[in-house]
Amino acid sequence: MAEESVPEGPNLKELSEEELWELINDNRHRISLGVRPCILFPYLRQVKVLTEVDEDEILSRHNLTNRCMRTSYMLDLLRTQGRNGAIALLEGLMIHYPVLYTHVTGRKPSTEPSRFSGLIKYSELTEYLIRAVTGMQTELQEARNEAGKMSTRCSSLESEVSQLMEQEEKCSHLQAENERLQRHLSSLQREVTKLKDEKCDLYIRYTASIEEKSAINGRLHDLNLQAYQSRDDAQAMIARILAEKDTLRSQLVELQEAVFTLQAKRSPRPRLRKSDKSTPIFSLLLSVSKSSAPPFLVRSRPKAIRVNGRVLSLSLQCEALLSQLSVVGGNKSGVFVHQVTEGSAAHAVGISPGAQIVEVRYEQNSRALRMVLEDSTLEEATWALGQVTGFCQLSLRPRQNDYEALLQQLQNSTMSSGDSFYIRVNLSLPAGASGTLAVSCNDILHVTNTRPAGTEDLWQASQVHPCQLLDLQSGTVPNYYRLVLCCEPVADPNSEQKAVRIVSTGRQGRNPLWVSVDEENTNGSESGSPVPPKTCVTLMPYTLVTPHFPPVCRPILLLPTILGRMLDKKLASWQGFQLCEPETLTSSEHAARLQRSEVLEEVEPGGNQCYTLQSVEKVVKKGLHCLLPLGLDCVRRLHRSEIFPVIIFIGVSARNARKLKSKLQRGGQTEEQLLACSKSEEPLLDKLPCLYHSMAPDSWCDQNSLLTSLRTVIWEEQRKVVWVEPDLW
Repeated sequence: MAEESVPEGPNLKELSEEELWELINDNRHRISLGVRPCILFPYLRQVKVLTEVDEDEILSRHNLTNRCMRTSYMLDLLRTQGRNGAIALLEGLMIHYPVLYTHVTGRKPSTEPSRFSGLIKYSELTEYLIRAVTGMQTELQEARNEAGKMSTRCSSLESEVSQLMEQEEKCSHLQAENERLQRHLSSLQREVTKLKDEKCDLYIRYTASIEEKSAINGRLHDLNLQAYQSRDDAQAMIARILAEKDTLRSQLVELQEAVFTLQAKRSPRPRLRKSDKSTPIFSLLLSVSKSSAPPFLVRSRPKAIRVNGRVLSLSLQCEALLSQLSVVGGNKSGVFVHQVTEGSAAHAVGISPGAQIVEVRYEQNSRALRMVLEDSTLEEATWALGQVTGFCQLSLRPRQNDYEALLQQLQNSTMSSGDSFYIRVNLSLPAGASGTLAVSCNDILHVTNTRPAGTEDLWQASQVHPCQLLDLQSGTVPNYYRLVLCCEPVADPNSEQKAVRIVSTGRQGRNPLWVSVDEENTNGSESGSPVPPKTCVTLMPYTLVTPHFPPVCRPILLLPTILGRMLDKKLASWQGFQLCEPETLTSSEHAARLQRSEVLEEVEPGGNQCYTLQSVEKVVKKGLHCLLPLGLDCVRRLHRSEIFPVIIFIGVSARNARKLKSKLQRGGQTEEQLLACSKSEEPLLDKLPCLYHSMAPDSWCDQNSLLTSLRTVIWEEQRKVVWVEPDLW
């Protein structure tokens, strides 16, 4: 330690001014390069060898353009201070630039007070050294922070370099892939060139083919001209033959008329006899006048075909038409020819499977008959074709696609036939053997087959869900004709029968389910003017019905009318119900609306207040139940306007009537009048074209229980499908 403290160079205190500045000038260049004047200014000013003015001059002179020049100028200013300037400079180097101090003086730097020259007091020196050390520590910390930042920066740069190297590696791979794709593209271009060459060859061959086609078209044009010329010659020949045929036909008609005239003169006119009971009730036909030739006596060639709007009319002579062909289908799909016997007359005229039979005309017992089978059931079509003997005329419509679709459905058992219609049962039938359904009066059935396999007098039918078009239990029921023959005629239409509905119709002796038998009206009928039909009150086993789905709120009609009008006032106070109000009409308005069937009922006969169709529609459009204080006559008028009321008949007994005695007296009515009204209106319900709900007398005991039951009944009836019969008149 003693050896390290021994100075290696001369003692600065022992050197003279000249020696000190000579030592400094020898190292002037090194000092100018390594010293920053701003670092030494605080110490030099502290020892008072430089002033603030000197510092400003060094830093602000324009000719001192760099740090070396400023340091050199600072040395010149210190030279003017003599020995103190040199000592102060060297001590500043020892404090701030220890390495440079060692190079200049050859001595190691030290901060011991004895090493300083005494230009500054000890306390001031200590204070300065402390500030210098603190500044150096701050600079050291800043240097360390900067080193940390630089280290972080170096790490980030190293990561970037690694990423760049990875990218460079990827680029090399991409470059290799690019070279491979370029080689592949070159090979594809060579293939494209080959394809272009082949395409050119094809174009050449195509051009040659077009030239050949042009030559063929020229030859074909010549052949067409020859064919047109031949066709014109054939048409001229056909026209000449048809003219000759028309002449012969006119002569034949004249001869036939002459024959019938002679027959009429020779034999008296036979009187019409009543149809035998074995004759079907639906075969009511008009006689053809014997003074004129029946339409089917005018014969034509067996293979003559006349096309009228996709309907083919074929004429043929046969003994029994149904023995030569069979049919499938029904009223929903249409009746189609299914099989034709080869070699028969039907086969000879060109009848083939897949044609729909639209109409058949034939002659039977000097009567001209026309059967329209376009919408007929399979049972009706089979019966109609079974009646055809002798000369007949069939109208056929080609519908091969529909026929094949029907056969596919029959094979898949999705349907049993082409029949589909709904009927209302008018009498109760017990269950029988072999799957016969047990049905009640007013049940709705869906008939799906009018000729099930192995039966002739049964229908395949299903019971229908009351609230939707859904088939339930299925089975067989007797057909219409079988029930007509088995049931006894009803003598008294007003007699009470619990399980039978008596129907009134204007079609006496006609099956209302069959619509195909049309009558050929002729000018020379034996009976002169047709006799108007008479009303027939009879038992019709079934009647056709169609489903309707009315809006949410249907009008309410309560019967008997005396009780209904009393209950309407109570129901009108409920939410969702409103009483139908009458309208006051002038005479002209009353006449106009009456002509349009818009007047449902008059409040008083001959008065100007009426319940009209518009008043009902006004309430229904509000989404409310319209309470109708009307009678049964309004039902058909409402149906014509697609308004279907809920009809509820409330059964009344003497016991029930006594419960309502006080309320009846308030309205000026008596118990006897209520019972009489109920008895008179109940038979009229069978004449309604729709179903109704009947409440038994024992289902209610007083007005409150009756109103509670009515709310439930109205809600149930509102959900049901409305079934309406067609007009039987």
